[in-house]
Amino acid sequence: MIKTIFLITTVSLLSACSITKDSEPAVVEDRSSVTQESIITLDESSFESQSIVGASASLSSAERVAVTELKNTGTNFILYFSYDGFDIDESATAQIIKHANFMRDNSSVNLRLEGHADERGTREYNLALGENRALSVKEVLGLYDLSSRVEVISFGEEKPIAQSHDEAGWKKNRRVEFIYQ
Repeated sequence: MIKTIFLITTVSLLSACSITKDSEPAVVEDRSSVTQESIITLDESSFESQSIVGASASLSSAERVAVTELKNTGTNFILYFSYDGFDIDESATAQIIKHANFMRDNSSVNLRLEGHADERGTREYNLALGENRALSVKEVLGLYDLSSRVEVISFGEEKPIAQSHDEAGWKKNRRVEFIYQ
């Protein structure tokens, strides 16, 4: 049931988004004419500079420079989620599109999406929630035919950023991190 709701939400969100000439997300009123293919076609932007964050030692120096330049564009490498949620909103979609463009321009880099959850819930539930969050991001990247270059891993509640046991800390721990390899 949750997967069905997630898919319906994702499809309606993606079908409502397109990229204008200024590369800014725009809501399309007539959703019947927008398909996943047209979203990809409309997004012809690319990064002039290239960079990677969280790069491992296996990246070449050119790829490291590319990651650094991607960072300098203001691209987020962590997406935060609502409590018990794994939906991708419009601002998250815009960030994911920046990563998709970067990956299209840099075919030698791969991406690992690390899903995380806060400490509330069982260990098993949080592992599944972290995985669903990362899979939500991978699904958007799949629209750009990048799925084969994206690895998903869930840490659940095992690697918190914030150690506090309050809403401010939990909010920071509900995330997906983009790690380029």
